[in-house]
Order: sequence, then structure tokens, then C-alpha cells
Amino acid sequence: TMEKTPSYFVTKEAPARISSMSKGTKLIVVVRDPVTRAISDYTQTLSKKPDIPTFESLTFKNRTTGLIDTSWSAIQIGIYAKHLENWLLYFPIGQILFVSGERLI
Repeated sequence: TMEKTPSYFVTKEAPARISSMSKGTKLIVVVRDPVTRAISDYTQTLSKKPDIPTFESLTFKNRTTGLIDTSWSAIQIGIYAKHLENWLLYFPIGQILFVSGERLI
């Protein structure tokens, strides 16, 4: 059986729920370049809400120093290591296959 939902990887409760149903589940995680993913997220939001702040103002806490604002959801989603830590509490790394989204296009 296969299930595809982009938000599963970043949903804190998902690994525990999936593990409780089947500890032997093999997972395929399709990831994109985090910068490309954030830009895509922004452009999709912009098409629906043209009055949102600029990409740069959402991305940076301080543009001069280059300090990234990790509180913005488009950035948070792309911090894959943070999300992976949660999944590794329930699944061994050998059950998780990472695939480049760019290679699928």
C-alpha cells in the first residue's frame, strides 16, 4: 500500500502514528533543494495573497548579516535534519529512502 501526503514528513505526530500501525513500514521521502522549495512555497502563496511581504523580508532576520528567519514556515519545512530526528525515534534509517525531487522532474 502506498500513501502520499507532503505534510507527513514535517508533521510531528506522523511518525508515532505510522509506527503504531506498522513498525516495518518502509518510507520514501522526496525532498527538494530547501531554497527552491521555499521560493516555490512563496510564489504559490503570493499568487493567492499578492499583499504579502517580500520573499527577502520573510527569509532574513537580518539581510546584512545573512541571518535566516527559521520561524517562517517555508524555511522550517526545508530544515530536513530537524524533521528526520523525529522520524528516527520510530524508524531505523534503513527503512527510509530519500529521493531528490529535482531528479524526478
